[in-house]
Amino acid sequence: MSAEQNTPLRLPPPLFYLTGLFFGYSLDRVIKWQLPQWPALYAVAAIAAALGILLVLAALWAFKRHNTTVLPYRRANTLVTTGPYRITRNPMYVSFSLLHLACALAQFSPGMLLTLPFVCYAVQEHVIKGEEAALAKHFGEQWQQYSTKVRRWL
Repeated sequence: MSAEQNTPLRLPPPLFYLTGLFFGYSLDRVIKWQLPQWPALYAVAAIAAALGILLVLAALWAFKRHNTTVLPYRRANTLVTTGPYRITRNPMYVSFSLLHLACALAQFSPGMLLTLPFVCYAVQEHVIKGEEAALAKHFGEQWQQYSTKVRRWL
């Protein structure tokens, strides 16, 4: 592992969410179940998708403004604490979760809804904790102050 890398990444974070969507969809097909097809679910899905897209774009913009890497396996040169990072330490994972929720609702998929908590747990245990350990090591006291003020999710 080079000096610029954090802990080795086993699976890129978006693939956790795609895997959860795939398993949820498969579960729906095997059990042959579906959420009630209420038109309001489309509106909720659209709102969740819009929020997810806006949040990920804001997070990407914050990284660009601070001229640091967005890749979780690369060492950051700046601890980003502005923009959506004032509200959550992980706006990208929150946005991926919102997009997962939007897909589940738009597909009327109980299976996709059921996989979302498992995906969030897997991301927290296998991605976020490693990222946070690397940030704590690299940024020390600055990370400690930030992590006590801002929640991991919301």
